[in-house]
Amino acid sequence: MSHSRVCGGSLLAFSVLCFLVCIAGPVGLGQVFENAKPQQPQQPAQHQHAGHDHAMPMDMNLPSGVTDKCEPTFTYDDGPKGPNHWPGVCTTGQTQAPIDITKTEKSAIPPMAPLLFSYQPAELDMVNACNQYMIKVRFPKNRWFKVARKPYRLSEIRFRQPGETAVNGKRPPMSLQFVHLSPEATLLIIEIPVVVGKENPVIKTLWEHIPEKGKESKPEGLKINATDLLPADHSYYSFRGSLTDPFCNEGVSWFLMKAPIEMSQAQIDAYKKHYQNTARPLQASHDRPVMEAITK
Repeated sequence: MSHSRVCGGSLLAFSVLCFLVCIAGPVGLGQVFENAKPQQPQQPAQHQHAGHDHAMPMDMNLPSGVTDKCEPTFTYDDGPKGPNHWPGVCTTGQTQAPIDITKTEKSAIPPMAPLLFSYQPAELDMVNACNQYMIKVRFPKNRWFKVARKPYRLSEIRFRQPGETAVNGKRPPMSLQFVHLSPEATLLIIEIPVVVGKENPVIKTLWEHIPEKGKESKPEGLKINATDLLPADHSYYSFRGSLTDPFCNEGVSWFLMKAPIEMSQAQIDAYKKHYQNTARPLQASHDRPVMEAITK
């Protein structure tokens, strides 16, 4: 696929379920619905975190991306399977992502809600999702993130080249997208821009364990902490958006970190040997508000 640009309200939960079912592919519909089942009240699932048990009333997973065949149903190139022909609400939705942020409504944190990260070390689990043109890191059951007192689990980190959300017309060379899922099955994505700079030690470890296309890598005893991939400044832009690949389901909360993290040019080039030009074209904002939260 080399240089091809080959490789989401009251109805939010329904939209996400539809998305999961439609792209489950080799994962299987039965597994998707099994993962979506609420825990029985008499036997709540428990998660030990920081000395406290947390009931997990719902644990819905996004499809893993592990597959027997690499046969994507969409491309990033122009053509019959390109962005202008993607199914679902990709060409009809009014709050699609990504967007170009050109004007914002500024507010300090607080009163804007802070992003409360409590990520913990987790066993490394990487998937080369060849049917989605991306490499991603997956995470176990957790409640490691809160915003406005609402908990989310970190489901996975996706890598994009270039970054998807633009600011004043400019996209970063690359970005990380932290995909979170609430117990009610609403999606929240935090995008972190990447700029060229020093070699990133966490990325170095990740790149050493990228699996073959369609495969999964779980090196025994190796842990990473997603906190180490966050910028120190937690200022952000926020807007309502969608998923950025078919079926482009809407109702997704997007947070773009204002501060980037660094990766070396060699690290960016190493990723591009696997996938490149995997950012969806910028979508019309339709005058939707974009909040700019600034740390004091």
